[in-house]
Amino acid sequence: MNKELLKQRLVQQQNSTISDISEKISTTHSMVDIDETDTVDPEDLSHQSEEAEAEHLFKLQLHKAKIDLNLIESLDFSTKQKVEPGAFVQTEKFNFVVACATTPFDYDGKHIIGISTDSPIYKEMKDKEAGSSFSISGNNYTILEIH
Repeated sequence: MNKELLKQRLVQQQNSTISDISEKISTTHSMVDIDETDTVDPEDLSHQSEEAEAEHLFKLQLHKAKIDLNLIESLDFSTKQKVEPGAFVQTEKFNFVVACATTPFDYDGKHIIGISTDSPIYKEMKDKEAGSSFSISGNNYTILEIH
């Protein structure tokens, strides 16, 4: 598996997420900015408040997405012997890349999910090697390969 290409795929996916969130912020902001010269009823003001809250939440998501992008770009994706940041971990049930949380995606014929070092599953698999097992939420996993 070419992990540099996997890293590029993660960067591309994160840039797409950042773009999507930025677009949502722009759309939401246009709903917050009511033209004061228009006739305004109380319902408009209520919606304005809701949209302002949504805009704030999108801005928080954007900030987190940019932090995750910086993390991905700074990670060492060289071959790993144990589960650590930058590792690709194949189990009999799922494939993981230790970087940041992602939605599942397909790469090199494998279905992969990104996990962060803050995730409960990472805490269970941290520092384990191929052939090791771990359990989380009643599910047992065996690590088949680490790249």
